[in-house]
Amino acid sequence: MDKMIQDQKGKVLITNDGATILAKLEVIHPTARMLVEISKAQDIEAGDGTTSVVVIAGALLKACQELLNKGIHPAAVSDGFNVALTKAKEVIEGMGTPVDLNDRDVLIQNCVTCLSSKVVSANSDVLAPMAVDAVMRIIEKTDTNVDLNQIKVSMKLGGTVDDSELIDGLCFTNNKVSHFAGGPTRVENAKIGLIQFCLSAPKTDLENNVVVEDYTAMDRILKEERKYIVNIIKKIVATGCNVLLIQKSILRDAVNDLALHFLAKKKIMVIKDIERDDIDFICKTVNAVPVPHVDQFTKDKLGEAKLVEEGGSGSAAKTIKVTGCPEQSKTVSILVRGSNQLVLEEAERSLHDALCVVRALVKKRFLVPGGASVEMEVSQKLQAYAREIYGNDSYCVRQFGEALELIPYTLAENAGLDPIGFVTELRNKHI
Repeated sequence: MDKMIQDQKGKVLITNDGATILAKLEVIHPTARMLVEISKAQDIEAGDGTTSVVVIAGALLKACQELLNKGIHPAAVSDGFNVALTKAKEVIEGMGTPVDLNDRDVLIQNCVTCLSSKVVSANSDVLAPMAVDAVMRIIEKTDTNVDLNQIKVSMKLGGTVDDSELIDGLCFTNNKVSHFAGGPTRVENAKIGLIQFCLSAPKTDLENNVVVEDYTAMDRILKEERKYIVNIIKKIVATGCNVLLIQKSILRDAVNDLALHFLAKKKIMVIKDIERDDIDFICKTVNAVPVPHVDQFTKDKLGEAKLVEEGGSGSAAKTIKVTGCPEQSKTVSILVRGSNQLVLEEAERSLHDALCVVRALVKKRFLVPGGASVEMEVSQKLQAYAREIYGNDSYCVRQFGEALELIPYTLAENAGLDPIGFVTELRNKHI
């Protein structure tokens, strides 16, 4: 069931993701904070199962309390739970069905299963193949892990979730192509330069005012500014650069109108307001080197792409796509669209969960059943194993197994079923 949450600033959030909900809670108790961190770690690593891991953790804490009340030492409880954990891993691996990464349909079906409980479940037929294809493009068949930093998810308001697309290259949504003085908005065989310096006149470190009473002095100032900018642009043009990415600056204007005018005359496409966090991904994708000073701007620092163009119509729909990047880049971009901000943010979170599912299948290439069947099977196997061992470990393993039954109990309760009768029936089927 989806929840509507409002934070202190009045921002509304609609989600059923456990990690997202817990992150919005203001908890003070250290144990509660631990549960929030567990959910956060689960979201980062697995993407899904954030609610389940909190439920299991709560059940294990209750089991610990019962064991401590019986007089069992905390160290013995910890050792016993480790024994149960080792046995549980064996049981789960024994239930697993091998998965072939070449079988695209199986991977998509697993992503659809992950997305079926989300707000955007109706769009799972679009998001699931997108997540699978994105991961498959950046890995080799022999890889045992996936670096999700090589997949950049961009959000753009406008359209529907079905309009989302996978781009083999870069996608800019909040950045602007300069149309000043008729600059180009489409460039083929692009030579891309990424600069971290400003194309504007320098300013003093301290705030001050300069009063110019003579128009000749003013004219001299403007001429010096013009000369300063022209010299920089000459060096940029000399390298053969025809697409210029300019990092956002907080000190002064990253690029002014005069510089845009000269760049447009030289048919250089300008994309401004590049975020610092995106620099690394851009460099990987187009094989460019960021340039902090104009004197270091040389031909070997330029990246490559077959096409850079601005697409869409209307201010809300315009995006900049960079395609045909070098083959060794091993990066992809996903453009997520949505009709409103709430749907857009939830679609982005759901897509992250789907990417994590594919990553999990790359790490451990087997599948296990769902619907709490794994938890019940592990529970029964642990309780049977507890009868075979002696001492404190037997008590601890039994409590660990009983704690896992809370998952099917909770699922049955949330589904409106009789939880006790359902769990009893499920237990009998696993014996």
